[in-house]
Amino acid sequence: MKSGVNWLHQRFVSSIVESCTKDQSYVIMLKWDAINEVHTKLKQKCELVQQIGGIIEKYQYKDLKISFYKTGKLLLTNVNHIDVLLKELFK
Repeated sequence: MKSGVNWLHQRFVSSIVESCTKDQSYVIMLKWDAINEVHTKLKQKCELVQQIGGIIEKYQYKDLKISFYKTGKLLLTNVNHIDVLLKELFK
């Protein structure tokens, strides 16, 4: 098995865009075939804070806020090290 962020990108992530806000946010677009697996991992590792209309779920993971969109987008807020975080969430 490959390790590291490169492997995560190949399996789960389509793109990562750093937000221009001061709160260290990232928008991650997931690959279509990985959306359900990532959603399952989030439900196992994070605390569900809010559900909005069956489309968005907001989670808390340590100091991080995660918005999961059923369309395959993650919004991560208060991220210190995106590579380390992705390894923690997706392993």
